[in-house]
Amino acid sequence: MWLGRTLIHILGPIIRLFMRVRVVGAENIPPQGEPIILCSNHISNWDPVLLIVAHPKRHVHFMAKAELFCNPLFSWFLGKQLGAFPVRRGKGDTGVIDTASHILEEGKIMGIFPEGTRSKTGKLLSPKSGAALIAARTGASVLPAAVVTKNQKIRPFKRVTVVYGTPITPQELQLVDVEKTNLHFAARHIMQRIGELIEAHG
Repeated sequence: MWLGRTLIHILGPIIRLFMRVRVVGAENIPPQGEPIILCSNHISNWDPVLLIVAHPKRHVHFMAKAELFCNPLFSWFLGKQLGAFPVRRGKGDTGVIDTASHILEEGKIMGIFPEGTRSKTGKLLSPKSGAALIAARTGASVLPAAVVTKNQKIRPFKRVTVVYGTPITPQELQLVDVEKTNLHFAARHIMQRIGELIEAHG
């Protein structure tokens, strides 16, 4: 991943300047070696880039739609250099859960957009249960985050705020007791916390 990391460190400051990125709550990101599931709203194709360059000290391994991996060269760059991994949406892709679990077992950050797709209006969509399922499987905490800008439309030189909230533990998500696990409750709770970040900084 040396090429990807190098590009992040070179291009990161340029992107932050170009997009006028302001970072809030970076102190909420756990230290190196602590596994965390980063969950954010999804308003544009810039979101993963912004979340990566906002705090480059800890790299985020994003779950991305499988269509992005169709081109061999792009697939190599996304997977080998940026650490992203594909998910086939709507296909019941169980292998992606194993990949996410492996990333977290190595003490890394795994990134996922709980809505499952971009919101065309900027308003939060109903959450999918993937993030909650991974949290239940691994015991990792969830770091809520939000990309916030005027009218939730990303534009060059228009201020973008990347906000990190306080981590949500499996206990808070009620994912500790396997027999009482409610993935829908956990998914809604994660999305609620993301919504609170948007409301507070919008």
